[in-house]
This record gives sequence, structure tokens and C-alpha cells, in this order.
Amino acid sequence: MLDADLLAARFAGKAQPLKAALLDQRNIAGLGNIYVCEALWRAGLSPLKPAGAVVDAKGRPRKTLVLLMEAIRAVIADAIAAGGSSLRDHIQTDGTLGYFQHSFSVYDREGEPCRKPGCGGTVERIVQAGRSTFYCPRCQK
Repeated sequence: MLDADLLAARFAGKAQPLKAALLDQRNIAGLGNIYVCEALWRAGLSPLKPAGAVVDAKGRPRKTLVLLMEAIRAVIADAIAAGGSSLRDHIQTDGTLGYFQHSFSVYDREGEPCRKPGCGGTVERIVQAGRSTFYCPRCQK
């Protein structure tokens, strides 16, 4: 079962950016680019933060990692409830489209205002390991 202790063990001492560590299937299987961007935004964490920064000196998860795990679970649950994200070619087994893409907070929203209440920042796009990363540099630290 995926939990903060498991990720803490995998992220301890890693300088690799948090987003890259989350996309690495050896750490967590099945997380994709969209859901990682959305979970990092919900947790208020920068995709550029070193993965090891969410682990304390004793190898235990910091509060930020616990919040990230909660955000990952919530994003996946919301995406499942919405039938997934239909961007180009995703359809459900019955042929219907998912509609989670209509509730993205940061993914593919470059230049738009951050949706976090009171933030006032603007969503930016950067490229990490050949993948688009969308985040708000103002509220994601």
C-alpha cells in the first residue's frame, strides 16, 4: 500500500526534483504527468523541490510528504469519479469520454491565474525531463 513512510524511504537523500521522483515508476507505479502536476499543486509543493526535502534527517516523512500523499489520493479519486482525463485519445471501455480535464487546477493552464484562493499567482509551464510541468511558483514552494 502506498503511504508516506514508503515514499520517505525512497526519497531520502535524493536531490532529484520531486516531480521527476513521483513520475519514476520505480518509486510509485502508475502516476502520470497530469496527476502529478495536480497533486503537487494541491499540496503546495514545487515540482523543482528536491525529493529528499520532504524527508527528515531520520528518514521519516515530513508533514509536506503526508500532505502530498493525501493530495495524490484525492486527485486519483477525483479523476476516477470523473471518468479520467480525455485529452487526445483516452476513452472509457464503454466508449464515453472522461471529464476530469475540465477541473484541472494547473495542468495546461499556462498564463492563467492560480485557482488557489488568495494566491494571486500565475500558472507557469516549464519542461522537466522532456515533460511539461505546470505549477504556480507563488504558492508552490
